[in-house]
Parts: sequence; C-alpha cells; structure tokens
Amino acid sequence: MGKKHDRFGRSPTNRFIQVFEWVLKTEAWKALDVYERALYIEMKMRFNGSNNGDISMSHREAARILNCSNKPIAAAFAGLQDKGFIRAVQKGSFDWKSRADGTTAGRATRWRLTELPADVPYKCLSGPTQEFKNWRPEPQAKEKQRYAESTPLVRLEHTIPENMVRPEHTLSRGVYAHGTR
Repeated sequence: MGKKHDRFGRSPTNRFIQVFEWVLKTEAWKALDVYERALYIEMKMRFNGSNNGDISMSHREAARILNCSNKPIAAAFAGLQDKGFIRAVQKGSFDWKSRADGTTAGRATRWRLTELPADVPYKCLSGPTQEFKNWRPEPQAKEKQRYAESTPLVRLEHTIPENMVRPEHTLSRGVYAHGTR
C-alpha cells in the first residue's frame, strides 16, 4: 500500500530539518559545541511551521533526548542563548498553578528560534531577528609569560654549589656532569 501524500507530493510522516548553509558559516555556529548543536537540532525538530515562540523544551526533556547529564544541557541552553540562536519567550517553573478554567499550563520553558519569524503569541511581520549573525567571539587574552625569553630557566642562586654534589649522583647517560667518566 502506497504512502499518502498531499497535492504537492509531500508526506506528513517524512519530515526533515532544514539548516541553511549561511547559518552554518556564521561565527556563532562555528563556536557551538556538540551539545549546543544537538540541542538546536532537537528544538528545530519541534518547530512545525507555525509554533515559533511556543516550542516547549525543558532541561529534563533535553537531557533525556540527548542522553546526557544535566550539566552539559544547562551549558548548552546558556550557550545557544548567548550566541543568539534561541530566546526564552515564557520561563518554565515547577510551581505554576492551575488556570481558572481548571486546566494546567505547561511547565516547560517556551522557546523561539531567532532564525525564523515569531508565530506566537502573534505572527511577527518584521521577520526573524537572527541575532546569531551579530555574535562575535570574545577576544582572547594574551597569554602571560612567566619569564622573559632572555631569562634562563634555572637561575644561579637556585643551583646547588659544586662542592655539595657527589659525582655518583651526577651521572647522566654515562657521562658525569663535569665531563669525566
């Protein structure tokens, strides 16, 4: 039996995730670690075409989906927000109360992908913010050198006087430090 397709030949069961090449070439994407990239793909999988701004993902869900502990997940969420790929629209909480009509609100944080225009709470006419395009890595601090290049590694005042050294303790590859065998 054949698969059912819509009039455009698309199957509702065979979805795919599209990440544009220009996104992959940004400095922000190149700076993402493996957890941040995997989390972004998982969040993008939850986007159905009309729910940007209402994408639900909690830290526990992300840890379960990515099969890792909560420490890299918290860092991944923070990294994606810092680099401008996602924005929290509504913060989640464990102590949310029931609504007046008796239903309970979702407890997970609701996210918006900045790559796409916002759909929730209302369709945004201004388009996507794409904040990650403006992200730049922080300049690296110059490594401080302990000593200047001209300073020897061993200072004379830190060496042992020769009259304190016994010849049998100065053997180095069969040659004494004084040059005699």
